[in-house]
Amino acid sequence: MKTHILISLLTIASTLSPMSYAAQPNEQPVTLLGTTYLPEIVGDFDHFAVDLKRNHLFVSAEVHHSIEMFDLKTGQHLKSIGGFKTPHSVAYAPEKDELMVADGGDSALVLLSGEDFHRIDRIQLIDGSATGKGDSPDAAYYDAANRLYYIGNGGVSANLPDSVISIFSVDQGKLIGSISIPGNNVESMKVDNLHQRLYVNIRDKKQIGVVDLKTRQVIHTWTAPDMNRNTALAVDAEQERIFVAGRSPGIFYVFDREGRIVSQKSCVDINDDMTWDPVMKRIYISGTQGLSIFHQDTPDTYSEIANIPTNGGKTSFYVPQVHRFFVIHPKTNVDIAGLLVYRVNP
Repeated sequence: MKTHILISLLTIASTLSPMSYAAQPNEQPVTLLGTTYLPEIVGDFDHFAVDLKRNHLFVSAEVHHSIEMFDLKTGQHLKSIGGFKTPHSVAYAPEKDELMVADGGDSALVLLSGEDFHRIDRIQLIDGSATGKGDSPDAAYYDAANRLYYIGNGGVSANLPDSVISIFSVDQGKLIGSISIPGNNVESMKVDNLHQRLYVNIRDKKQIGVVDLKTRQVIHTWTAPDMNRNTALAVDAEQERIFVAGRSPGIFYVFDREGRIVSQKSCVDINDDMTWDPVMKRIYISGTQGLSIFHQDTPDTYSEIANIPTNGGKTSFYVPQVHRFFVIHPKTNVDIAGLLVYRVNP
């Protein structure tokens, strides 16, 4: 009887604890260290950013209208930063100590102080309010080497036929140009600085756009059989391989620099984020079905090394400096929202 009571008390304590720890087999590429529960937050999460100097991890909570902040090393929830309409992509620029938030509902790029999070500036992007829709900026990519923030906006979310990637210069503190995209649904994008290319998913066209960064023009579009709702994207610049994942069905594609498909594998459906780790030669794809992890055996051959449940978390982020991989999942009928903290194993 006493044993049963003790087990029940331990179960309750682990449920209420802000950080619940668990062990996984050592042979797995990642080990779950724990879950930080977020009982007050409902709705979807979008993308992550990190401030390494202060050990701060950020993630946007779209429906909660906030940026949530965690301790990078422990996963502890530290702060909820409010004042947004629909925050989507977020990035941190250490040179200016600024947090950059693409706020779709505000049709703007919002700049916050990294020290105390007061609002520094608001940069107007494409405004869809005149057409009755204003949730414009969404997917974005921060080119830390050149301190340029590429922000996808316009398109269907602004009730416009095509999209634009606006280019914000951190050094100059202003927009310095744009790239026209022939499609109304821009998703994940990545920059290849070795070859001066930007790759972007044009989801409504089931295409990948190839942008020449010197001319800021789309020079090629690629597609693939059965590719549908292509959302997640990553780039291996050294090997000139472009990784793309379709959402339904979940298919992981590998393209070479000419747009030829060199590999194709099943992966998790409804994926949102993809990470390429050039050190361990791994690709992480997170979706509502879980986390698919592939190993690059050669530039043209890939093996799935793990498929891990993540409680519906489709948003993920890898911080190689601390060997931590994060997945965040929303509240569901069976669980409250939570941040999953993994250690990446060699």
